[in-house]
Amino acid sequence: MSEGLKETRVKHEFGSSETERKLDCLRSYLAAYSVALSKQSFARIYIDAFAGTGDRTETRAALPSFFNGNVGSVDEITTPGSARIAIETAPAFHSIALIENDPEKVIALRAIAEEYPNRRLHIREGDANAEVQRICNRYSWKKERMRGVIFLDPYGMEVSWDTVASIARTEALDCWYFFPLSGLYRNAPKDPLKLDQGKIDALNRVFGTDSWRQDWYATEEGLTDLLGDLFNRERRIVDADKIEEWVHARLKSVFKGTVLKPLRLKHANGAPMASLFFAVSNPSKAAVKVATDIANHILKAGI
Repeated sequence: MSEGLKETRVKHEFGSSETERKLDCLRSYLAAYSVALSKQSFARIYIDAFAGTGDRTETRAALPSFFNGNVGSVDEITTPGSARIAIETAPAFHSIALIENDPEKVIALRAIAEEYPNRRLHIREGDANAEVQRICNRYSWKKERMRGVIFLDPYGMEVSWDTVASIARTEALDCWYFFPLSGLYRNAPKDPLKLDQGKIDALNRVFGTDSWRQDWYATEEGLTDLLGDLFNRERRIVDADKIEEWVHARLKSVFKGTVLKPLRLKHANGAPMASLFFAVSNPSKAAVKVATDIANHILKAGI
């Protein structure tokens, strides 16, 4: 590794035990997927749309030492992030695209790439939506006998529906999508008076439609105020479970293979954090069976 890259390498601190569950699902799937396709003549591709630094740094409380008095010390544990997990998958992917918009994290990814000179690693700096759509639209995936896996792990609600649709159109990519339920709650409040134009635009971009408004909200009629006057009130009528079902149906509208029931991940207080969806774009029955047999086992084990 060059000295310049060493000096500028940054840590990517994020996540909890739920993050590790998510990464375990990805790790298990990539390993089984690579083995399953290794005897076929497909070029195996992996795309990480929000690659970060490639590693994950977690701060944990250290065991107390009664000899040196370091009772309140902490340990920093560095574990593989999604990008390094993909790089270290065996049999190896033929090509790996790592996308990141943060210049400092891109530097860290390039440093990791130097550790694996024999791997075809493509570090792409830029907006994830633009880069993923460009990659998906560039190739005739089936004609060129390309198959692959894409991991969508946004920091918030960055993934646009146009990106999801471009993945589905390849009919060649299996998609793991860490869908931000907590982001939906912030942008779709129970009280529609708090639903400003910015939140509406964000939801429209994520779903590619405004039909969520009529499906999630309803007008309660005939309510009475303290003075006995009648009034109507619009409220969000769906909870996390119903929203998750709605997202599931929306994804199934474009993925011709299948979309599995997701794994629900939660914040430390038990509130919904995200739903880890698995979708197959390939409509081939054989491809769907291989992918879903693997993913179903992983998702059920993760519950």
